[in-house]
Amino acid sequence: MRVNTVEDIKMPPIARETVDQKGVQLLRDWIVGLPGRPVLDPPAMSPGGGTFSAPIEISLTEREPGADIRYTLDGSVPGPSDMRYEKPIRLQGPAVLRARAFKDGFTRSITAQEVFIVGK
Repeated sequence: MRVNTVEDIKMPPIARETVDQKGVQLLRDWIVGLPGRPVLDPPAMSPGGGTFSAPIEISLTEREPGADIRYTLDGSVPGPSDMRYEKPIRLQGPAVLRARAFKDGFTRSITAQEVFIVGK
């Protein structure tokens, strides 16, 4: 994820303003080719975090069919017993939304996170 962005989490953290798509694909192919269970991609959030003047609805998506998305709104890391994503999440105030994908036969995803400032 860090090599595939120019946002705050980019790697290396300075002196880079573009994504090396061939490098990202090389890393992805290497990771997918490692032995062991396949690893789920982290859920995508739409819209992304930011400041919003009115309540908003956040949609979570996962590329793997049948994956179970679990989320938290307090910044804690989601586990298999946390809230299950079934419909857009309505935020009426500030929240740190974190989400993770789970599916039998796969290694769980890393945690996706966005910060939402709502109503300020």
